[in-house]
Amino acid sequence: MKKLIKILLVIISIIILCLITSFFFKICPPKGPWPTPPWCEEIKFERVKFDLQVKTSPLPQIKAVNMADTWGRNYNFGMFENTRDNIDSSFDIVKEMEAEEVYVHDFHRALYDGEEDFKSLNYKIVNEIFLNDMRDESFSEYDVEKLTKEAHERGLKIGIKHNMAFVNIGKYITEGLTGKIEGSVQKDYQDFNSSHSEEWIKDYFSKWQGRMVERAKLYQKYNVDIMSITPSWMSPTFAGNEELANTLWKDLISAVRKEFSGKIHVELSVYGFLSGFDEKENYNKYDYYKNADIVETRIYSLWGEYKTRNNPDFPEMKFGINKLLSDLDVRSKNEGIKLSVFFAPFSYQNAINDGIVEFLDVNNQKTIETVSKVDYNHQASAYQALFESLITKNNLERIVASSLVWDDAMDPLVKPKISISSSFRNKPAEDVITKWFLAK
Repeated sequence: MKKLIKILLVIISIIILCLITSFFFKICPPKGPWPTPPWCEEIKFERVKFDLQVKTSPLPQIKAVNMADTWGRNYNFGMFENTRDNIDSSFDIVKEMEAEEVYVHDFHRALYDGEEDFKSLNYKIVNEIFLNDMRDESFSEYDVEKLTKEAHERGLKIGIKHNMAFVNIGKYITEGLTGKIEGSVQKDYQDFNSSHSEEWIKDYFSKWQGRMVERAKLYQKYNVDIMSITPSWMSPTFAGNEELANTLWKDLISAVRKEFSGKIHVELSVYGFLSGFDEKENYNKYDYYKNADIVETRIYSLWGEYKTRNNPDFPEMKFGINKLLSDLDVRSKNEGIKLSVFFAPFSYQNAINDGIVEFLDVNNQKTIETVSKVDYNHQASAYQALFESLITKNNLERIVASSLVWDDAMDPLVKPKISISSSFRNKPAEDVITKWFLAK
């Protein structure tokens, strides 16, 4: 009897080992009467049909596409799908749109020596790993080589941006927090940016510069065209120490330029750039961005004087967007720079006013479904209004349409509510963007 149990345990162990191996290497058995593993199933998603009459004119701006800021295995197919497998198909779409540039996202995180302490200097900036938040990974050398090769073969210039995490979102996932991930991380991020001492800022720039110089050498090796130096998503702010930060930003640009011959890219808060202040940070004391080659600001929605009434019609939406772009155009001229505009409207009702919704927070889907009704026309109209307004803006040199997710997945076949996200893939907005990009 004991012998039989041992044999069964060995057989079960072999089966489990085979399943694990098949999962990681995507080995699929031949079709037969047995069940097909989920990572081998072919899932087809229908393209959203929408007959939209779009009037276009040639755009004077450089046309670019921003890929979704995720890398590696992701939520869509229960961790079975890998963005690395979709480079070719996604870049084919960007090529067919006749975009000139494509942007992808590298990942970094703060690893603390002991407890997470936002005032501490006892941390290192290291690679992000999948097991931390079950979503994102840093680029490997092979990733950089592959991404650059595939972009260049399609006549695309490639830019690499950076997502930096000082707040460990992974702890909320691995500890099984039942509340809103978005709210929890946001609170931590506010605590993180409540204040930074002069000592912390000097230490941070030393670490970030070391990280960027390291990446610059790697990107240079494979002829990456554009490299950002801005840590987006969880970027630190420097209220009260702007002059120091401005000097250290310039030192960072200089250090990266010694190792990287492509264009250096920086991002500025749209609120700070226009008004001079954002979250108490005085942008009037900054001019480091003039040392960069590309200066970009992000627009997710309208606010303040640009905001429209709820669920605006097209003329109202265009009025708000055009006013915002006009102010950015004037501000850029006054600053003596050319500005790039990153545009990422979401596809739910009134998104142009309400902005970002954390559609990946699967613990919060009921709330999302209650407050966010899918509206593909709204997103498409926002892009049409943007392009019609861009034609006359001489100091806005680049339009970055964001974002293109790495696969055709769409809810309800997958958990993330991609239908309300800023992704334009397989939505009417993709047709609008493509028609404007193709206009001659």
